[in-house]
Amino acid sequence: MIAGAFRAEMWKMWKRPATWVTLGLFGLITFADLFDEFRDARKDPEDPFFLPDAWGQILGQEVLIGFIFASVLLILLVASEFSWRTARQNVIDGLSKTQWYSAKVLLLPFLVALFLALRVVVGGSFALAGTDLSAGVTLFGAAQLSALGGMFLTGVGYAGLALFAAIAIRSSGPAMAVWFAWFAFGERLLVGGLGSLFEGLRPVLRWAPITTFNRLRDYIQYDSAAFRRAAEWAAEHERPGPELEALGPAIAGSLLWIAALTLVGWLWYRKRDL
Repeated sequence: MIAGAFRAEMWKMWKRPATWVTLGLFGLITFADLFDEFRDARKDPEDPFFLPDAWGQILGQEVLIGFIFASVLLILLVASEFSWRTARQNVIDGLSKTQWYSAKVLLLPFLVALFLALRVVVGGSFALAGTDLSAGVTLFGAAQLSALGGMFLTGVGYAGLALFAAIAIRSSGPAMAVWFAWFAFGERLLVGGLGSLFEGLRPVLRWAPITTFNRLRDYIQYDSAAFRRAAEWAAEHERPGPELEALGPAIAGSLLWIAALTLVGWLWYRKRDL
């Protein structure tokens, strides 16, 4: 029945204008961003945009925009069911609370993968057009696969916070405001304030949710060639060099946060009256 509930969730999602608006807007932003990279590379041979080196730009900081769009769309899809009373009606029609919530949880990886794939397809297509295939280069390897896995986990973490906000607040506008405030500055303010007041908490505060998820988002952690280029650039420009994160603890911490947010959201949802 959970599979059936998820299929119904997918049907509802593709029927919502919000889905097509967010996908279209992100697609437009992605196309414009990566087309500029491709065009600049054609004009300046010293700034190439070809595979596999271009993955550092394709999977750069702009990937986070897709995760923000995915989180916003998730809030719109989930919170609106409380405003429109469809969550209550679904349970009245025979869908259990477990099935309803499980279908929403399954949206997390799907939406994150969807927006991440859109970035990869658009960027990969532009970079492929500028790649000399006769050179026998490896277009996509283990480094890129690892980077996609780490970034996917980052996106699921952001979306997990968004799901919790939607379940707890039950209204799209306020839920988006709270989620974005926490994402943009709230966590940094709280961590900074508590760290100043209680120095002994600083090691623990380093594992706040957004901080933990962000440990997995930097492409150069996964690609040794990209890390070397970044270190050389920093040395040439007398800037601090990049640092490598310990990926094992970051992955474990992210998984624990995602599980905790999902569990607390379920307990909150089950406790409150529809």
